[in-house]
Amino acid sequence: MIAQNAHYNEKMASVYEQMYPIGFDTDAAVEFLSGLVEPASKVLELGIGTGRIAVPMAERGFQLHGVDASEAMLAKLAERDEKSRVTAQLGDFTRPGLDMGGEFPLVTLVLNTFFVAVSREAQLNCLRNVRDQLAEGGRFVLEAFDPSPYHVLTKPDFSMRFLGPDAVMLDTLMVDRSQQIMVATHTILDGGAPETTQHVLRYAFPLEIDLLAELAGLRLVERWAGWRKEPFTATSPRHVSVYERAE
Repeated sequence: MIAQNAHYNEKMASVYEQMYPIGFDTDAAVEFLSGLVEPASKVLELGIGTGRIAVPMAERGFQLHGVDASEAMLAKLAERDEKSRVTAQLGDFTRPGLDMGGEFPLVTLVLNTFFVAVSREAQLNCLRNVRDQLAEGGRFVLEAFDPSPYHVLTKPDFSMRFLGPDAVMLDTLMVDRSQQIMVATHTILDGGAPETTQHVLRYAFPLEIDLLAELAGLRLVERWAGWRKEPFTATSPRHVSVYERAE
């Protein structure tokens, strides 16, 4: 299994928020993040996507900056950000040397986006970029799924998502446990020609992320099972982890 990721194209960007309507509480996320920094602070979102977090944060008066590797997702962000409150740029936060022009009291990486870094080295690059952009005393928030249920898969898993009255998505998921790689194949059926997109994730367990963070100069502050600060336990399907610079 080859770890090569593909960025969201125009078709996938158009259905992105229909793919993840459940289990992601935007209001609670914005409330959680807003409580970590002073009003009007600078905030950096890696993988800013369509702006589902960035735009509400900007509407609260925060100075939102972001980076994303998908032109199609940034186009959707521009449509949502009607008042141009968010500063976003095209770029790859998994490569060394990311420079967003200053130190940020808050850096975020949410909704499994950390896993688009498809090797341990790329994930470490990402966390080092966070360390370089994070202000002293600042916080870095990473939200992702716990991969335990997927790590035990030994054969392809098939599922279907309802996207709307006239559209469904067929999903195939394959897992290579030796590399901790997940390959998801999405086929959209909406009345037109079927369109298939493949995405690769390199999943990591929470304690593994903590170790990579330590190597990058970050230290875990707290971990929750969700944006409403539910306790994180052995059965929690997701985690919201907060880090700081390890001086």
